[in-house]
Amino acid sequence: MYRGTTPTHKFCFGTVNPNNYKEILVTYVQDERIVMEKHKQDLVITSEEIPSNEETVIHYHAELQLTQEEANAFSAQPGSNVSIQLRAIDNEGNVLASNKMKVTVLDVLNDEVLE
Repeated sequence: MYRGTTPTHKFCFGTVNPNNYKEILVTYVQDERIVMEKHKQDLVITSEEIPSNEETVIHYHAELQLTQEEANAFSAQPGSNVSIQLRAIDNEGNVLASNKMKVTVLDVLNDEVLE
């Protein structure tokens, strides 16, 4: 991910509909500190039908686009990756967590916010 851009992160939920979760929390951590947290209302949830031999299966995705300012909040120092993790709670109170995902942050020559 480049600083000073508007990156979109796409999270795959498979056949699980993320709309059925009461809350989803997306946490971005760099250098052992939380840089940013986003919530279910920040996500754009989409689905696609995938035909199979016997029936059509629906797969769900959640996309999250960061602003230029949000992307600039990360450091592009060598070896300083960003870890991303999703946690969700269902209507019964069960809390789930995704695997941690690592993203490399790259710098731009000028991180001025473009309007």
